[in-house]
Amino acid sequence: MTKDAATYYRNHIAAYTDAIRISDFKANVAIIYGAFTIGPVLGFSDKFPPILPLPIVLLPFVIVFFCLLICLFPRYPRAGRANFLIERNASPNDFKSPANSGVTIDQQQTLCVILCNILYWKTVCLRISFAIYLAGTVTAAVLLGYAWL
Repeated sequence: MTKDAATYYRNHIAAYTDAIRISDFKANVAIIYGAFTIGPVLGFSDKFPPILPLPIVLLPFVIVFFCLLICLFPRYPRAGRANFLIERNASPNDFKSPANSGVTIDQQQTLCVILCNILYWKTVCLRISFAIYLAGTVTAAVLLGYAWL
């Protein structure tokens, strides 16, 4: 059972790590999309109705960039710091193998929890950003269509 549990947690750790990398890639693509869409919005800012000043039009982009930066910001949690060592001058002595397999499984469980929390907040920030991007793109298209009528 101990070996199966260690393999189980190792597989979960690998899955969480891959999902975190994929969410980082999505955030990078979303930042590039935002950079490409903010240019036309600024270019046609004189065509917007006078009730929409430029800071109000740019506010969704600022919120999205902030969420995406939070999504890409590396997280070094305080929980499990003894198991998940992050130091500038780490030495091989800091990474001794645990005394028994129970400690190893506890460390893997802690790492799973840490990665789960990181992935949750990345997903929340990405969903907020994508929703604002979609709503902002549709709104900008409607406003530009209104201006050309």
